[in-house]
Amino acid sequence: MTLQTKTFILGPIQNNSYLIYDDQTKTALVIDPALEPEPLVEFIQQQSLSLEKVLVTHAHFDHYYGLPFLQKTFSTLKDVFLYPADLDLWREGGSARHFFGKNLDIPEPNQMLSPEEVIVFGDHQFSIRLVPGHTNGSVLFYSSELKGVFCGDAIFYHGIGRTDLPGGNYDLLIHSIQTQIFTLPDETRLFPGHGPATTVAEEKANNPFFQ
Repeated sequence: MTLQTKTFILGPIQNNSYLIYDDQTKTALVIDPALEPEPLVEFIQQQSLSLEKVLVTHAHFDHYYGLPFLQKTFSTLKDVFLYPADLDLWREGGSARHFFGKNLDIPEPNQMLSPEEVIVFGDHQFSIRLVPGHTNGSVLFYSSELKGVFCGDAIFYHGIGRTDLPGGNYDLLIHSIQTQIFTLPDETRLFPGHGPATTVAEEKANNPFFQ
């Protein structure tokens, strides 16, 4: 059984939402369902996939405000995962009021991640690494099978996540990247919350925050 990945650039902040699915069992999960998820939903339906899980890298609104639409559309979606250190941020609306002047009413996650947890997805696994600094509870999801890591807003192509929002801490974010991302194999692909994919080797060599 082979895992496939597809990136959807969604919403007014151009978020990367990631669909990961097994092309034989037709089961799927979504990482960071952003606003305006209709293209993602249409693809899932066209491919006759069964959406089972949503994984959220951190609780800023633009990474989970598409969740109610997915829950309304897919009865198979049972589990939504978040690291508990970001639950207060989620409950406060994920800083949406700062951008929109209001919060949306989003159901809380029903699965709380623990450090070094492994999420089982059929015959596949995703391991958890904590990368606080952008928010208190930021995590990444690593797949050795895909040789890739879904890292939210911890790191970008030649950039890093903001640290001027609630829960942000620059020194902690730099430490998180050095210890949890740069310790992965150099060929590991980094799939960020915004912008193009990159690799561990590229960011070690050319990210200006680490030169």
